Amino acid sequence: MRRFAEFAEESPAIAGSATRLLEKEEVAFLATVSASGRPRLHPFVPKIVDGRMVAFIMNSSPKIIDLERRRQYAIHTLPGDEDEEFFMNGEAVNCDGETAFRTRAAEAMGFATGVDAHHVLFEFRLDRALWGRWLDFGTKDHRPQYERWRAS
Repeated sequence: MRRFAEFAEESPAIAGSATRLLEKEEVAFLATVSASGRPRLHPFVPKIVDGRMVAFIMNSSPKIIDLERRRQYAIHTLPGDEDEEFFMNGEAVNCDGETAFRTRAAEAMGFATGVDAHHVLFEFRLDRALWGRWLDFGTKDHRPQYERWRAS
């Protein structure tokens, strides 16, 4: 598993797409797996803070149980221009106990309502990522182009 900064060093183009898409549309989708093995899909707001992909999750959300039980996740951004997309998966790590980092992450979130004790901070470490975009978008020749990264 890699932290986002390590992934960015290994694959700057793919990581750059993730950063650009998350800056454009703050909301992305988080997929988790329930105890029954059924997939769940949740909108959420991830941020890259100090080279780490993180998000605060409400402690009453089913996402908390899924992430703490299995740790597995998948994240997919909203589409960008010409249906550009970014996907990553790996393991989530509860890092709420890192007090100074939690403070920096809360400031970076910029939530109007603020982060409080009901929010738990998770870091999303990667083992795979995919960047897709459509070439010749809007023409009869449009086609997808993908770049993949996998932790060695």
